[in-house]
Amino acid sequence: MAQDNVLRLRVVKLSRWHSILLLVAGLARVESVTAEGVSYEESIQPILAAHCVKCHSKENREARLDLGDLAGIVKGGKSGPVVRAGAVGSSRLWGMIAADKMPKDAPPLTANEKGLIRSWIITQAKQDFAELEPKLAVKEGRGGGSREHWAFFPPERPRLPVGSRFGHPIDAFVHKRLAAEGLQFSPKANHRTLARRAAYDLTGLPPTPELLASFNSDDQPGAYERMIDRLLADPAYGERWGRHWLDVAGYADSAGVLNEDKILPRAWRYRDYVIRAFNLDKPYDLFLREQIAGDELYDYWTAEETMDRLPEQVIEGIVATGFLRTAPDSSRPDFAKITNAAALYYYPTIDDTLRIVASSTMGLTLHCAKCHDHIFDPIPQKDYYRMQAVFMPAYQPNKWIAQNLRRLPMASARERRLAEATNKQAIEIELKALTDERYALRNKYRDLRLERLVKEFPKEQQQPVLLAFKTHHSKRTPAQEQLVEKHVELLMPRAGILEKHLTKEYPEYVAELKRIEKAKATVKKRAPRNEYVRALYDLPGEVNTPFLRRGDPLTPGPDVTPGVLAALATGSDYSLSKKPPRKSSGRRLAFAEWLTQSKHPLTARVMVNRIWMHHFGVGLVATPEDFGHSGREPSHPELLDWLACELVDNNWSVKRIHRLILTSQTYRQRSAVDPASERHRRALEADPDNDLLWRQRMRRLEAEQLRDGVLAVAGEISRKMFGEPIEVNRHKTGEFAPTKRTGRRSIYLRQRRSQPVSILRAFDQPVMETNCTQRDRSTVVPQALTLLNSDFMAVSASAFADRVLRERPDAPEARAMLLAFGRVPNADELRTLEQFVADQTHRRDSRRLAVQDLCHLLLSANEFVYVD
Repeated sequence: MAQDNVLRLRVVKLSRWHSILLLVAGLARVESVTAEGVSYEESIQPILAAHCVKCHSKENREARLDLGDLAGIVKGGKSGPVVRAGAVGSSRLWGMIAADKMPKDAPPLTANEKGLIRSWIITQAKQDFAELEPKLAVKEGRGGGSREHWAFFPPERPRLPVGSRFGHPIDAFVHKRLAAEGLQFSPKANHRTLARRAAYDLTGLPPTPELLASFNSDDQPGAYERMIDRLLADPAYGERWGRHWLDVAGYADSAGVLNEDKILPRAWRYRDYVIRAFNLDKPYDLFLREQIAGDELYDYWTAEETMDRLPEQVIEGIVATGFLRTAPDSSRPDFAKITNAAALYYYPTIDDTLRIVASSTMGLTLHCAKCHDHIFDPIPQKDYYRMQAVFMPAYQPNKWIAQNLRRLPMASARERRLAEATNKQAIEIELKALTDERYALRNKYRDLRLERLVKEFPKEQQQPVLLAFKTHHSKRTPAQEQLVEKHVELLMPRAGILEKHLTKEYPEYVAELKRIEKAKATVKKRAPRNEYVRALYDLPGEVNTPFLRRGDPLTPGPDVTPGVLAALATGSDYSLSKKPPRKSSGRRLAFAEWLTQSKHPLTARVMVNRIWMHHFGVGLVATPEDFGHSGREPSHPELLDWLACELVDNNWSVKRIHRLILTSQTYRQRSAVDPASERHRRALEADPDNDLLWRQRMRRLEAEQLRDGVLAVAGEISRKMFGEPIEVNRHKTGEFAPTKRTGRRSIYLRQRRSQPVSILRAFDQPVMETNCTQRDRSTVVPQALTLLNSDFMAVSASAFADRVLRERPDAPEARAMLLAFGRVPNADELRTLEQFVADQTHRRDSRRLAVQDLCHLLLSANEFVYVD
């Protein structure tokens, strides 16, 4: 009674808040019931029967929702589950009745009724659902896991920990868990370690001496943040993070399946699309929509038939669908003659595609529901084939198109007709003339530079040196050959180095170059495009998707309709457009829109977890391919959801998430453990696996980082981007390596499923049987042998030695260590290095070979191969 009197006084004093106070009163009265538990049968079912079952019952299931019994509540409606046990804010049923949106066209529930429902969701629903779930699974023949799983409900932005002394949100969440265990952050790593860590993480390359010097000399606030922004703006960022995506997409340059493992001549266009997308910071939701339905998103067929020239956006859209062409597919036109070709070849490609889509975008093991209901997750076998039906208009096993013929033109019909009538030869002549002009321009300024530098020589040497360089190599005398060999590095360096000198020393040369390149671009725009791209697109005709009993194409059951996973609670259901794009079903576009809606439970979570994994070695969910019941629970669930909401709320910007993570104290911690530290001893006892993130993790360079890092340190890295892959074959040593020595980054080497590049495979680059959501991390003897004995390392060490002797002939030891480790040696280290070079010079009778041995040693050292 005393409590009721207080409530009445509030109503008298604040009468304009009358309705809110009534609700508070109702909730207050329910608290006494909560202690004993709210019975569904006694309290909740009567409320729903009185207000809801008129529209939501077995007889009248509006929105496919039945609230007539507990089973109907568990199953949910067309937008997924309506009650999330223990989480009122995520429960659609509560949201609708609390806002008085339901019951529709009827008086709202009373405050007491609302209070009872709210209390039941918080305190009792979980137990009621748990008791019912096994019975439903048996009755309905659906997957074995409960729908009451954290990952099947949309993330909600959690509040930042109250009272945290850390201003950075990531640090506030991480420290909250550390403090609960009596742990603290480790100290911040030094400048060199942070620069090396960030450079490798964001670009896959070591920090240049210039970047290190700039960072170390910048004593203004925000120096670290400026370095991060510089790395994010580097085109190498797209190459590094494009490689991560190509792993989960299952990208390869060959077809797989058959022994011949045929090369796919146009697959690289999809690789280049991915690199461009990351460099542009293309919103992640758009990135997914383009890859799943780029042809439908930009209405390719209308543009192809009606426009003079296909817009770049339309071309990007069809190139992006290469994502759905990465599964192994060796089909040929003559496969149509093979008995059961669909079962043997076509369906495996479709199944692998579904596996790639589900694991890369949703972190689910959907393939486990191909032959039977999923054992661990609430995914019935029927849902697998409903998902398959989304893609079936493009695949159609009964109308299968061989992989080399499944392609689309990159030019409109009008462009292609124009191509036949255009004088291609005239355009080629113009382009050749401009190319010749460019070479003549370079030769002109090369000679000007030569004459300028020779004037600095002693007068008696000028004419002989100049004459030696201007004489054709076939006509030089032995004396002239000696002069050229002596001065070639200064006067006539290799083309790439010469180009750098010319552009730096002659502004007029740069201006002329720009004029020529602009003219070439103008001519190229006139040239009709008549190229093709590997793409996925719908085929004409009726489409049937049979439910395959036991997953066997030879035992088809009834047809299923397209749909998505019923277990996922989403804001919007899978819904086909009333007017699909021309010549398309619109199914993939509908799926892409369902997948990228802001309230999807998995899409944003899976992506931010993958980003976190590549910065810390382990994701917040340690099983990035499995967010279901058999996967690991998140180590920091609030942080995971906060990051997912940040991604969605900031236009799905991936670069923003990078910046958030890399500017946190959590990321900037030291990785080393101090055995003498009482704090570290306590942390090792409480959290030996570092799940709570009390320190950073030391990580070995991934395969591509290692190879590209060696090339960068040796001064051989090429920053040329895009284009056809570099050919790889077997050398006499038995190694698979590029046919010719190349400085191109590893992402541009041909990735053949049956012939992985030896040095990359040794360091755990995956072989793409399907896709790879998380790489293996092995430490085996062949890795050490590869570093010491492979041709690649030997040649790289030689180039590295040439570089340090060219740049610091007086102190190659210190220069080599700076380039390899990002730091200068201390006094003891320098003495050791100098003694090593002296000893090797004596043994090898050559200082250059001694320096080469030193360089090889540094490139094989743990300090180079690992990032702190």
